[in-house]
Amino acid sequence: MHLGFHIYDIGFQSPNVEAAKPMVYVTTLLLILIVLAMTSTAIYLRNKMRQQHSVVDV
Repeated sequence: MHLGFHIYDIGFQSPNVEAAKPMVYVTTLLLILIVLAMTSTAIYLRNKMRQQHSVVDV
């Protein structure tokens, strides 16, 4: 099950919503951290490849 559905399932389908709140917060934080890590990696790779394949005009 992916993290988005996991957040929905625990947060809204759990019989005891108050007990599930910490798990929802941790799962949300994990999802945000994964997205930030993947975005940062993509930006780093884009900049590295841009430097390697740049054409210098003389």
